[in-house]
Amino acid sequence: MSKKKLTKDWVGNYLKNNPSFLTDFVVKNVPLTMLLEWRKDKETRKSNVAKDGVFSGAVKSIQKMSKSQALPDLAVAEVGQRKTISDLKEFIEDPEKKESRQLQRKKTMGELTGPQQEDLFFELILDIAHELAVDALCNKILSNVAMLTGSDRCSLFLVRVSGKGQQFLESKLFESSDPAGRICTPMQEGGISVQIPFGKGIAGLVAQTKKPVNVVDAHKDERFNTEIDRKTGYRTKSLLTMPVFNFEGSVIGVAQIMNKQGGDEVFSKQDEWIFEKFLVFCGISLTNAELFGLSLSEFKMNKLLLVLTKGIFAEQTKLDSLTRRIMLDIHSIISCDRCIMYLVNFTASVEQDVEITKAYDLTVSDKTILNPSDDALKKFPATNFALQVARTGESHEFDAKNQEVEPLVSDTGYEIRSVMSMPVLDTHKHVVGVVQLINKFNNEAFNPSDIKTIATFALFCGLGIYNCRLYESMVKMIARQKVNLDVLSYYAAASDSETSDLVSSTVLKSQKLKLTALDFFDSSLSDSETAKAIITIFTELNFIEHFRIQTDILCRWILSVKKNYRPYPYHNWRHAVNVVQMMFYCITVGDVKSVLSELEKFALIVASVCHDLDYRPEIFRIKQPLQMLYSLQSVEHHYADQCIMLLNHEKTNVFHSLGTDEYRVVLELLESCILSADLTDFTKNIKSFQDIVSKEKVNWTVDYNRRLLRSMLMAGSDVCITCKPWSTQVKVVQAIFTDYCRLTEEGRPGGKPDKSGASVQKRMRTELPKMQVAFLDAVCLPLYLLLSNAFPLLKPTHDACLANRSQWKKHAEEAQRSAK
Repeated sequence: MSKKKLTKDWVGNYLKNNPSFLTDFVVKNVPLTMLLEWRKDKETRKSNVAKDGVFSGAVKSIQKMSKSQALPDLAVAEVGQRKTISDLKEFIEDPEKKESRQLQRKKTMGELTGPQQEDLFFELILDIAHELAVDALCNKILSNVAMLTGSDRCSLFLVRVSGKGQQFLESKLFESSDPAGRICTPMQEGGISVQIPFGKGIAGLVAQTKKPVNVVDAHKDERFNTEIDRKTGYRTKSLLTMPVFNFEGSVIGVAQIMNKQGGDEVFSKQDEWIFEKFLVFCGISLTNAELFGLSLSEFKMNKLLLVLTKGIFAEQTKLDSLTRRIMLDIHSIISCDRCIMYLVNFTASVEQDVEITKAYDLTVSDKTILNPSDDALKKFPATNFALQVARTGESHEFDAKNQEVEPLVSDTGYEIRSVMSMPVLDTHKHVVGVVQLINKFNNEAFNPSDIKTIATFALFCGLGIYNCRLYESMVKMIARQKVNLDVLSYYAAASDSETSDLVSSTVLKSQKLKLTALDFFDSSLSDSETAKAIITIFTELNFIEHFRIQTDILCRWILSVKKNYRPYPYHNWRHAVNVVQMMFYCITVGDVKSVLSELEKFALIVASVCHDLDYRPEIFRIKQPLQMLYSLQSVEHHYADQCIMLLNHEKTNVFHSLGTDEYRVVLELLESCILSADLTDFTKNIKSFQDIVSKEKVNWTVDYNRRLLRSMLMAGSDVCITCKPWSTQVKVVQAIFTDYCRLTEEGRPGGKPDKSGASVQKRMRTELPKMQVAFLDAVCLPLYLLLSNAFPLLKPTHDACLANRSQWKKHAEEAQRSAK
């Protein structure tokens, strides 16, 4: 067979008749720089032969362009001296061909010839390569897939990861054919994107196995979920499902085409081949688009976080203002229906290791921030999630739909569908709060991006809260310093001569001082005998011997405490003597000593002596050091601080012989006993104590039960005047009422005392009996009744209190008749 002689004419004719060969040869062998020169040369020749100069302006523009500007601006990587094949084909293609190629898009692959099919395939690849927005890219992918395969409907699922690290498929777009063109709509169910676990249904199976599935009749395949067809009214017959891979070979999505148009309406091997090849480029484009979207989102979020962080650190003086600002900032980051910030504190109690000190509840619709009460928080279902996060220090997610549980419903009827709870840590990695976002907008679940964002923001919140608390501590420290200086300037420690006189005095018996009698009252004792009564109590309870207390230290401590009580009508040293006598009565006569340890009895007696130490009404006046120091705490904290301050001095420390562990325990017991004298916690404590006492046999070996008992003993001793003889009680209660009236008039801002005392006398006649009856009914009678039930020998306290109640009731009725 003779070989044809190759000539220029023959080669030229061959290339004209075989444009595909020419294109493939140029793409594979000709450098891109040479193609650029060819194009410039071609345009130059056209401009030289053009008589009307139409191309001259275009030639000058092209000559001014750089190499990169002369090429299409594609978001693909350059390989060597060339870009992608589709880039080169478009580059070397004559502009006249583009219009015909755009028309080919409206046809399917089956309706085109071989070269046309190739051109369409490359054109569709180029179309998705330009797109970096994920939603728009998914739209184009579905449109192009339908065009390539001739399918009636397409769907696309992308792989997502839950907060627990579990992969699932999330629907992005659902395309259906329409006479006017293809329409892509989000595939959602009840406003939420459809989510399919790996391994469930055909799409989930393909994602798990990484293998395509071609089904001739979907309704005959048990793996097919007919629910969507039932809801949409669409009938799926043939179904081809394929995985979408990234460059690492991991599944990043699943694509489906349904109901082949024309012919036998079944997807052929050719359709599978085209679908698979096109999805290779789709995987690359999706990866690039998601990376671009992630980078853009990170940039915007970091910019926003910087602005918000600047705002957080601008407010460092008031924790309340800082927390409210944090609430509004969180809402601007993640749109949700409700946001709650819990400020937490850890207690030493075993029964409740975490307590919520305050909560801020933001309702986004009206941007109001409320402070829920303790009862409201206990009833709110999501509070348990916050407590769990505070204990573990780990975030928590609740999603009723994904977890296949019913939404939580509060007592107000508020439905909780999704909750994200994130711990707020300080610089020492201690939990100081919990941020809780409830019900993300559009019924969506909180995604990993939300979790990462709020975790980052919570980090800055923790620093802000820590700095704010540090500032508040500094302010309190300055106030404490002022208070202590005032205390030191007002009081003088007991002198050596006073101490020596008390040390050398004779210790009296409790019977002589009537310390074991319920009707004891301090008026029967002289001033010196009040101090001796304390020594008698310490002696008969065997504290001096058991705890090896030096007599001079005990006497100096008693006299120093005596001097630290100011001469107010009721809250004075003699009131402390009455309280400690009542505690002594309960321990000895009431036989409470049988269930208490020696350290507990020791702490109770010391707490009774010091329970109102340095009482003064300044704490009720604003802008005073005491008010600034204890504005958010009960006044008992001041009494405890003053008690411990005296014990810190070597010459007045009655705990001096205790070991390290005993010393720590007795200080905790002492502070707890003094704070329990605060009647604001009485209602909560007495309910718990009632539950304990109501049992047939109380287990006093349980620490929690004994803690409540100590609290009740302190309260009972503090109000002991209510079970004293009527003649004694009336005088004392009137003194208390006088003190109370003075505080309400003089202690309030702008208050002016009534020097004549006429208003006090009037209120004493009209208000006091009724108030006293209410006080006895609400506090004293229930308290003494429970103590009598627990310890029958204390029943006289309840009987005496009940008798006094009858007298007050009679006076209240007389006052009511007089008012008429």
